[in-house]
Amino acid sequence: MFTKKTPKTPVPVVSASGKKYLKTKDYVTFSMAKFATSAITGLTQGYLLIFYTSVLGIAPVSVGVMFLVAKIFDGLNDPIMGVLVDKTKTRFGKMRPYLFFGAVPFGILTILLFLPIGELTSIGKIVYMYITYISYGIVGTLVGIPMDGLPAVASPNSEECTKIISISRIVGSVGEQSALVLFSIFALFLAMKETYMTMGIVIGILAPIFIILGTINIKERVPPSKIPPKITDGFKYLFKNRQFAALIASLLISFFRNLVSAAIIYMVTYVYSNGSLNIFFALPGAVAAMLGMLFAPKLKKKMDSKQIFIFSTVLHSVGLVLVFLVGFSAPWFVTAILMAIAMLPVGLLNVVPHFMAIDTLDYWEDKTGQRNEGVTFAIISLRGKVSSAFKDFFLAFLLSFFLFTTPLLAINNHAPAQLDFTKQGIFMIFTIIPAVLNLLSILPMLFYKLNGKRMTEIRERLQLKRDVASK
Repeated sequence: MFTKKTPKTPVPVVSASGKKYLKTKDYVTFSMAKFATSAITGLTQGYLLIFYTSVLGIAPVSVGVMFLVAKIFDGLNDPIMGVLVDKTKTRFGKMRPYLFFGAVPFGILTILLFLPIGELTSIGKIVYMYITYISYGIVGTLVGIPMDGLPAVASPNSEECTKIISISRIVGSVGEQSALVLFSIFALFLAMKETYMTMGIVIGILAPIFIILGTINIKERVPPSKIPPKITDGFKYLFKNRQFAALIASLLISFFRNLVSAAIIYMVTYVYSNGSLNIFFALPGAVAAMLGMLFAPKLKKKMDSKQIFIFSTVLHSVGLVLVFLVGFSAPWFVTAILMAIAMLPVGLLNVVPHFMAIDTLDYWEDKTGQRNEGVTFAIISLRGKVSSAFKDFFLAFLLSFFLFTTPLLAINNHAPAQLDFTKQGIFMIFTIIPAVLNLLSILPMLFYKLNGKRMTEIRERLQLKRDVASK
């Protein structure tokens, strides 16, 4: 069957009524909460692997297997959590209560992850690692799914949704780098194990305060579905909503891109033999990504989300290839500058999938009358955890393949010597490997059909239905 093709030129999407719902304090307070959750995520994703391997002395493969098992187990709980969110009905909404009650346990478990349990046996360390990390993942689901879903229900105005997503993601990207700043400061005065422990304590105490304060003011304004979903619906939804399935498949494959940030600490410590350079690599890249986020709302008015996703993915890979061709024999600051440029498109890639997720919500509501934010962002969370598990496992596998080790011989008292083969391998993990493999994430996007014109028509129909229902 042949269908008429829609024009490629996207149409700006706005609320049919044009009514504004969000105030400045909504943007500020929600961004505070996003900063806090991102600070915890940045700490664990950026430093937990090296803490386990270099401080606790656990073998990289053992850590990789733990990440794979724990994150997939935790991810399978996400659709169930999403259904629970959609079934929740309180005067505070269906998402905010979970943030209030989950914030403090989330902070406590963050602290427990980074305790230097040197007195335990090798088996004891592995058992402790499994218990604390799995518990952290469960509570993280309790907080993370409502946090991601709040922008979708904060306002029925699509422009405001775009704005609050962009602002909170920008502030969140700053939060992700808070551990980097703390690491750079504490490493000047403390040993490595005390540095990681202190970072965990500081972030574990402050983050819950920000999460609670940040979710007090914002309200949930988009009405929930009248028919509550079943637990099994959390798993079925992915296969029913084909546009959402295409988005998830693309995001699942994009985990290769995250190898870049995960490899930074290994680059500066083992290739450049100077762990203090971490801030000069990670921070400029984070700032560059943040600049990319700033352009997302403006770029969305000229291109639809699918076009932005493909364009940014290709551009990022080209930048990584350029860094690889220059090589790590160049001065470290040259590599750092080139990597910052390569990270500019990542800001767009951090924001655009959330735009697309809300598009799939509106598409599904228009098609079926049902709107399941909890399930949608639960599956996105599941995708994130599975991707993170694959990333950590793949990173651990690559480190082992390139003969990464921690011998007794040390350089500058903190950077264990590595073979030249290992250093070359770490540089490849940092550049050419993610550059090539990340392009695979474009393939599922070929099946994603929600362009700008179609979304404008969908939102106009939804607004009319809501206006009629409110009378």
